[in-house]
Amino acid sequence: MKDSTTGSAASRPVAAVECSKWAEVDPAAIRDNAAEVARAVGPDVRVMAMVKADGYGHGAALAATAALEGGASWLGVSSAEEALHLRREGFRAPLLITGWVPPARVPELVEAQVQMTVWSAEQIAAATRAGGRVPAQIHLKIDTGMGRLGCAPEAVPGLADAIDRARTRLRPVGALTHFAAADSDASFTRLQDRTFMDAVLDLRRRWPDLIVHAANSAAALGLPETRHSLVRIGIALYGYPPAGAAPTVSLRPAMSFHARITEVKTVPPGQSVGYGRTWIAERGTRVATIAAGYADGVHRAQSSQGCVLVGGCRCPIIGRVSMDQITADISATSGVRAGDEAVLFGRQGDQWLGADEVGAAVGTISYEVLCSVSGRVPRLSLA
Repeated sequence: MKDSTTGSAASRPVAAVECSKWAEVDPAAIRDNAAEVARAVGPDVRVMAMVKADGYGHGAALAATAALEGGASWLGVSSAEEALHLRREGFRAPLLITGWVPPARVPELVEAQVQMTVWSAEQIAAATRAGGRVPAQIHLKIDTGMGRLGCAPEAVPGLADAIDRARTRLRPVGALTHFAAADSDASFTRLQDRTFMDAVLDLRRRWPDLIVHAANSAAALGLPETRHSLVRIGIALYGYPPAGAAPTVSLRPAMSFHARITEVKTVPPGQSVGYGRTWIAERGTRVATIAAGYADGVHRAQSSQGCVLVGGCRCPIIGRVSMDQITADISATSGVRAGDEAVLFGRQGDQWLGADEVGAAVGTISYEVLCSVSGRVPRLSLA
């Protein structure tokens, strides 16, 4: 096990025994998940690994390396900063920013051969000014129902004309849209896809080699007709199947979150635990204090909600989640001592506690649970 250099940076490799809290990341799981998706979508569909948000908290460089080894051929991020970080790390694979780019960053992105998403005349003009010896590589985003970024379908011909007028300085690489409910509303997703493909007809006549992409994890695995040229894989890459995923796809979660127990005590009836005295013992209760809190990614909403794994048992979180610590009722297990390990999500013995289950306990999703593991938590690679 080695430090992956994400999260809390270290000058040398660290081991779990040296940490009060840590996340374990398994690159082989990310690699195998990418391979599973590539197999499912087939050889004619390219796979873009979404490694934004520091690889959903797993480490962008680690996730990118593993995904490319597994069969992804593209990388996707959300910002200029994320894209340039990957280029500095030596990644040369096609790399797309799916979010907004500040105009001042466009020239360095063009020079670094980072591809950009555009949806307005102003963005096309900024890319045109920056293009030249190295053409600006762009993807036109069409809003088909997400209601966030993207041009209206009826604006596509005018924007395509503007791109054509600047073809010596621009290279139109792709067209994309973003599904709003691929994991919950197949009918609306198919409507979005039809709207998108209608808008793309003119673009494909202009630019026959255009890469057309729409599908996220849920659509790529659950709605094969939306795969087109390329699929953009996020949560499936990190091991959590979205609703609607094909049952033949086998995914493995790639991250687990651990922390040390710092004290074990018996709390007598009537005594409270934690800020605000929101939990009061009804009986003598064995309580473990655990060295992770909301500054580490344990949502404060988990106060007296959900559980952790201690001694191979599910133990309820009690009292308020504080900045650096939580407390758990460990009466169901025995022999627990300070220095032992608690698992916030992941496996301990025969017990599994997934990030999706942790999220469901407080009304959120696995994506947020994974991305919330903070930068002060060292990531230890299992490679």
